[in-house]
Amino acid sequence: MTEDVKNAGLYVGDISEYNTIQKYTLLKEHFDGIVVRIGYRGYSAGTIKEDALFAKHMQGLTENGIPYGFYFMGQAVTEQEAISEAEYCHEMTKSYSPVLPVYYDSELSNPKGDGRADHLSRRMRTDITKAFCKRILQLGMRAGVYASKSWLETKLYAEELAEYSIWVACYSATLGYRETDYDMWQYTSEYSIPNLNTKFDRSYCYRAFDWNGISTEKPEEEGYPVKGRTVTTVRYNDRNESVRLLQGELGVETDGIFGVETEAAVRQFQRTHGLTVDGVAGIETWNALL
Repeated sequence: MTEDVKNAGLYVGDISEYNTIQKYTLLKEHFDGIVVRIGYRGYSAGTIKEDALFAKHMQGLTENGIPYGFYFMGQAVTEQEAISEAEYCHEMTKSYSPVLPVYYDSELSNPKGDGRADHLSRRMRTDITKAFCKRILQLGMRAGVYASKSWLETKLYAEELAEYSIWVACYSATLGYRETDYDMWQYTSEYSIPNLNTKFDRSYCYRAFDWNGISTEKPEEEGYPVKGRTVTTVRYNDRNESVRLLQGELGVETDGIFGVETEAAVRQFQRTHGLTVDGVAGIETWNALL
């Protein structure tokens, strides 16, 4: 994945109860989309709690037409707890229409590192993260993983999470992350917006999520031949016969609707065949598939 920030195309912010926002329309001048914290699991008692500003943030974003996604800070210590966290996220967000995924935030609970999940093995932490993402997909939403570069390199088996959207945090001039492809790079936590008295995280976004007509790449409008078949480039939310053909080749339900299961299958296929992992079935993916 490129680290050329000039080619990032889109910029994403993330907000929680630590970001008090008086005027949400100002966000549109600095971000193409926002990832909102739904809530978190307490690092001692383990109780799931709603982010104190979740409802307010969602009202501000929806009223101003700002594309959004979600994240949840997990402290699950079993796969079943991770599934419960995913189901909580779905319940909290089922009335919304996110463009970005639901990201599982995997990091230390606090600087002391004394949270209930902070000393999990790399194996267990990866399995817990996979359980969350898998359940999110089953519930009909896109899934992703947020973590720092060092966390992905040493605390998770990142290659096992590559079918999901990867969002890497690293506050340096270059990223140098090689474990997996990635969709976003959070490059700062000190971004300022005039007239808003709070600091923001800001990320470069490299993926064509296709929100509000914004895309970092254009789909082919005409069909093209691949090994005796005429196909088109297809991506999330497309509905046509090329999607149905793609689904049949991937072994997923052939309903002709490019949903989260199809996207996950495309990303997995791309990863195992050494292709760019973007979840879009273009000419290179079709050539490898047919």
